[in-house]
Amino acid sequence: MEDEGNKLYYFNANGRAMIIRAILYYSKTKFENILITKENWKIEKKNGKFQYEQLPMLEYEGKKYVQSHAIELFLGRTFNLYGKNNEEDYQINTLLDSFDDLFSVFKHVFEPITEEDKQHIEDYKRALLNKYEFFAESCEKKYISNGGKKYYLGDNFTLADIFLTCTFYYYADLMGIEKNLEEHAPKLSKVLQSVKNNELKEFYDKAYFKESEY
Repeated sequence: MEDEGNKLYYFNANGRAMIIRAILYYSKTKFENILITKENWKIEKKNGKFQYEQLPMLEYEGKKYVQSHAIELFLGRTFNLYGKNNEEDYQINTLLDSFDDLFSVFKHVFEPITEEDKQHIEDYKRALLNKYEFFAESCEKKYISNGGKKYYLGDNFTLADIFLTCTFYYYADLMGIEKNLEEHAPKLSKVLQSVKNNELKEFYDKAYFKESEY
C-alpha cells in the first residue's frame, strides 16, 4: 500500500498499532507504515510532533490522531465497522477496553523492567495464560449468546471480529499456545480463523510481525 498522505507511526512491532494496521488494510486505505526503532524514539518523541510524546499516531486526511483505542474507534466509525445498534456498539467497546486487561500482565512477561518482574516472571506467565483462557471462554459464551453466526455479533463483520482475531492470535503467537484458543473457544476459534484467512489476509501477509518483541 502506498500512502496518500496518510501515515501511521509506531514501533517495528505489533503492540498497540496492530489493530489499527488491520483496520487500514481491511478498508484498503492507502497509508505509509512508518516504523520507529526504540533508539530513534528517544529522539523523535522530543521533536514536538507527537501529542503526549506517545505512539501510535495516525495522520489521516490531514489531521493527527493519537491514543490507540481512540484511533480504533475513529476508524471503526469511518469505515462502518461498528454495530447496528447501541448494544452492539457497547459489546465492541468492552472488547477494546479488555485489551488493557491482558496487556497489564503482558508487559511484566515480555518487557520486565524491575527486579521483582524478573524474579516473578514465571508467575506472570501463568497469570497471563489464565487471563487468556478466561477471556477466550468468556468470548465463546458471548458469541454463542449472540447467535453463534458467521461473525461475533451475527451476520455483519465488525470491529469486534478484527479485535478478537488480532488479539487472540497475537498472544497465542507470543506464548506459543494457539491450541489453547481452540480448546477454550472451539466455536469462536473457527470464526476467527476464517477472518484471519479471508478479511484480514492482506494484513497478516504484509503487516503482521510474525516475530515481535511486543
